[in-house]
Amino acid sequence: MAPIVSVVICTYNRPALFARTLRICLDQATLTGLAHEIVVADNGPARHAQGIVDRMAATVPVRCIPCGPPNISIARNAGIAAARAPLIAFLDDDLEVAPGWLDALVAVMADDRVDAALGPVRPVFEDGRPPGWDPGASAFTRVLDLPTGTPIAAAGPLQPPGFVVSTASSIWRRATCFTDPAPFDVAYGASGGEDLDLFLRLQNRGRRFAWCAGAAVMETVLPHRTGFPFNRQRAYTFAQAYASATVGNAPHPLRTALRLRAIGLAQAVVHGGVAVLLSLAAWLLPAARPLAQRQALRAVAGWGKVAWHDRHGLYQSEAPGG
Repeated sequence: MAPIVSVVICTYNRPALFARTLRICLDQATLTGLAHEIVVADNGPARHAQGIVDRMAATVPVRCIPCGPPNISIARNAGIAAARAPLIAFLDDDLEVAPGWLDALVAVMADDRVDAALGPVRPVFEDGRPPGWDPGASAFTRVLDLPTGTPIAAAGPLQPPGFVVSTASSIWRRATCFTDPAPFDVAYGASGGEDLDLFLRLQNRGRRFAWCAGAAVMETVLPHRTGFPFNRQRAYTFAQAYASATVGNAPHPLRTALRLRAIGLAQAVVHGGVAVLLSLAAWLLPAARPLAQRQALRAVAGWGKVAWHDRHGLYQSEAPGG
């Protein structure tokens, strides 16, 4: 039977996480026997994925596609090229799907006005707790209090406040979303932001996106990714990618670039000043330290918007397995 949907799992040198992601996807992605296939885009030099696939008793077709050099956009594009179904869902190798995850996503796409849909992402901290600077784990969570089918957007009036789109727990209609030869821009492959860039590009073409409350995933957050040094770099790099994608898809790029740089400079100065004051206060009031760190991250993000044209890599600087 031809698959209705292809699930593309991108992996990069994280064999233990990938094995868990694949096993859970095989066990519970569909509770209705939905015809689907899994395409593994192995973007890591170690090429660990094929051996893991071979050792599993797969109940659905699973194909492993080696792709390189290391670049998340190359991996996503390779998965799209190898997929055989008209619908394509994405997972990363640190995500665990809830029972019926794929059923929920495909059900939303029954409305042919929807070109792509996204579901909730909640964190599971490997060391058992969120970082002190983010006790509510808001930086690691993507959840909307909206019913399934609600229209959402990457920017503009339909963008929920503070909501950032990503490919995590997403499904796309191939015929309307993946018409470019390389849908994900490889220029974002080291910094991230390739998903925002594509969402904005598609939105400019009139494509429509929806929320899928039932398509939940849990994201495993490794200990080093909760640390302040990593998140300082992450805030800077993500702000650069956000500004670059926004400028690149704006009707008036120069005006947008100047506006974002002005906003970024103000953000850096204001939040940086508050961070300094709170850091001084933390000598007497330790409870002020997490507040200072959050303000510092906002300041760093401001500098990222100022210097968006010189994007830094992030994920490839991590040690294998992270």
